[in-house]
Amino acid sequence: MVPPGRISLEIEQIINSPDFHQYTKLITIDGLLNGRLDVFWDGLRHLIGPILTLSYLWWAYLIRITRSSMLEVLSKDYVRTARAKGLSEKVVINKHAKRNALIPVATVAGSMIIGLIMGVIIVETIFVRPGIGSFAAKAAGQLDYASIMGMLLFSSLLLIVGNLIIDISYALIDPRIRYE
Repeated sequence: MVPPGRISLEIEQIINSPDFHQYTKLITIDGLLNGRLDVFWDGLRHLIGPILTLSYLWWAYLIRITRSSMLEVLSKDYVRTARAKGLSEKVVINKHAKRNALIPVATVAGSMIIGLIMGVIIVETIFVRPGIGSFAAKAAGQLDYASIMGMLLFSSLLLIVGNLIIDISYALIDPRIRYE
């Protein structure tokens, strides 16, 4: 069982020693930069729970969307035509089917990333991790309206920029889509 928080007590003593330099304030990266693999592995071990909590259900949903989108595209006429022309199954899937199947997946994946970032509030509170999520939870508990409004503004901006990136990615996935 991994204790909550960022690091173990033994590793905290190492980090607070004068020999350890905190370049980025990220435990895993600072552990590697200092050549301390024990600090890196401890920081990584404490990240497993939050990562699994945030991503587990989203990955199942994304795989389901990918599968259904690919099955729908594989039943289209142009895929049957490509197979009738004698193209190998690898070429049919990679050249004809995959790009068309990725558009709904990109939409869901973009929304998934936005949802993951907003789900950080709960996960950081549960796993006692410092960050923007625990800041928002603390602000809500103290009725700090300015901080709550700032978080609302930040999440709204994140939603707008995320949807813009999703729309731009459509043109990268399918060259027939153009923005002028």
